[in-house]
Amino acid sequence: MKYLFFFILSFVFNNTLNAKELIISEIKNKIENVDIYGNKFILNKNYIIKNGDFIKSKNQSSYFVFNNVKICLAKNSSVKFKEIKSKNVILDHIEGNILVNKIKNKSLKVEISVYKKFIFDVKDKVYINQFNKNKFIVRNFFGLSYKPFYSKQTFKLKKNTTYKYNGKLKETKISNILKDPLIINCLTNKKTVNSDKNYSFTCMQNGKKLVCGYK
Repeated sequence: MKYLFFFILSFVFNNTLNAKELIISEIKNKIENVDIYGNKFILNKNYIIKNGDFIKSKNQSSYFVFNNVKICLAKNSSVKFKEIKSKNVILDHIEGNILVNKIKNKSLKVEISVYKKFIFDVKDKVYINQFNKNKFIVRNFFGLSYKPFYSKQTFKLKKNTTYKYNGKLKETKISNILKDPLIINCLTNKKTVNSDKNYSFTCMQNGKKLVCGYK
């Protein structure tokens, strides 16, 4: 019985350690990483992601996959791995456009921090574009909840709905958002993140209203 107890304890302990490892299984295009010690290098397959890793795409849209979670980055976009626990990962969305797609992984909880104002709990897929200082849009594809940092209450976002943050998070309409190449390519099985068409996100004043969309 004593040996059985130590065997079970060892099995549980090893599984806990393995659960904490986020291993890169796939990469497309050049992605730069700066670790917590300031070491700069190009991200490679089989790299084990660490707390504090700052990951940035260069002059092309890129993506990387770890533990059946796919993170697509538009060019010159970046995320930071703020906290890695056994079944929980918190990402800081630093700049640009990202799309997080939890392909099959239901056991790993993925949260995204934006502007240190919100934490988004990714249930399936989410697209976030920081288009201006302290302004962003978020597209909920399946299930998404969020919590302002100053609140203990959690809120639900509607499925297949876009929201814009400009002081407050409000439901909004963004024209042609689904034509963003990052969305098109990230949600398919294509081994590419490039597109012949380049839709850029812009906001224009129309009378008293600010109209935003992809053109």
